[in-house]
Amino acid sequence: MTLDLTVEGTGVHSYRPERPRYARAALLLLLTFFSTTSLGAYWAIAVRTDVLNQLPTFLDVPVLSPSLIVAVWGDWSLLSRGLAFSLPLLFILLCHELGHYLQCLRYRVAATPPFFLPVPLAFGTLGAFIRIKAPIHSKRALFDIGVSGPLAGFAALLPFLLLGTAWSQPVTISAPLEGQPAAILAVPGRSLALALASRLFHGPLAPDQVLDYHPFALAAWFGLLATALNMLPLGQLDGGHLLYAVAGRRQRQISLVILLAVALLGTVWPGWLVWCTLVVFVIGLRHPPVLDEETPLDRGRVAVAVLALAILVLSFTPVPLDDILIALPPGLLPDGIVPAGTQLAGL
Repeated sequence: MTLDLTVEGTGVHSYRPERPRYARAALLLLLTFFSTTSLGAYWAIAVRTDVLNQLPTFLDVPVLSPSLIVAVWGDWSLLSRGLAFSLPLLFILLCHELGHYLQCLRYRVAATPPFFLPVPLAFGTLGAFIRIKAPIHSKRALFDIGVSGPLAGFAALLPFLLLGTAWSQPVTISAPLEGQPAAILAVPGRSLALALASRLFHGPLAPDQVLDYHPFALAAWFGLLATALNMLPLGQLDGGHLLYAVAGRRQRQISLVILLAVALLGTVWPGWLVWCTLVVFVIGLRHPPVLDEETPLDRGRVAVAVLALAILVLSFTPVPLDDILIALPPGLLPDGIVPAGTQLAGL
């Protein structure tokens, strides 16, 4: 789902800083804005019961096809939904990466600017990353660089989580009867953070109720998912950096146990198997050593590590995305247009 910072090199050697590739970073940001806006319009409808999603897909997967692009960018009601998803999402991901990048500047560690990863399907992005181009001197520097991204990203998504959940609407759903028109509803996984926000604004939902999510809440959900994926203590994910800063070279053995546990979650959501495959064959389980392996973390950083663990617990959900078949709500027109006068929450 999202790739984050990776560290190159471990030996002591002279390093000639590269010229920052801001033009490339800006181009990737623009492409990601286009892909997440276009595909975000699809998902902003897919998670609601008050409008029928008739945007085109390929094998039931939303793709950046010419027909979808024309439909979204030619209709302000669709485009506004896509923008209400993409702009908060890009802000959240950018804050996350800038957290890493600014700490690299603080420690004078050469690193690339944040690069976004656009993709022409699903949600339109695999997240963003920076690449560290020089060895990191100490565990404390590694910890500060690694933890600053999740802290900044989580802080950035909280306003969108709260506003988006407040502007979402509880609705009652039912399974379709035989011969009754039905639709597929995408259901974002209820992480603890999302569940707490829902309870804060709407109280406990009945078993036959779901939220019609505002795009802000959907963007926050994606940010929570990206945070959870990156905070898993594996390899060179953010959580892997933090685990190495805390546990040192024992990180690899601990990572193997955690990798097995995450792989077992693939029995409830196949995406975990995909993520484990990416970690093993693309990101790698091995973490490069730092130059100073002896100096441990101080008490303040250990406390921040506990906070980072709490963020992982708040962000994690075993089934990040599911879908259910529901009966079409009364009054929904077959062409997917909500009857005149119907107010969509927050839009």
